Amino acid sequence: MRMISWTGLWTIVALFISGTWAYLSADLDLIVLQSNMRISAAVFFMIGLIVGGVLTTDSAYRSRAKKYYREDWSFICVLVTISLFGISLFLH
Repeated sequence: MRMISWTGLWTIVALFISGTWAYLSADLDLIVLQSNMRISAAVFFMIGLIVGGVLTTDSAYRSRAKKYYREDWSFICVLVTISLFGISLFLH
């Protein structure tokens, strides 16, 4: 349940930042908002790849005393990517 809440939080933050940037740059043009959301989704996908790949070193693997592991954060980033792309396609 925490992964879904983190996904929702990051999706709302990304939507807010994308909407603010679209409003400041093009006065809420829908095409600009869609492209900003897709760029945000691509950034979250890259973050998911980095978190899932770079943090697989032995020292990061041994320090698993945290509440969330790297697999959880990469899955959260992938879920945010899917939700942002889905919302941008829904706006089309």
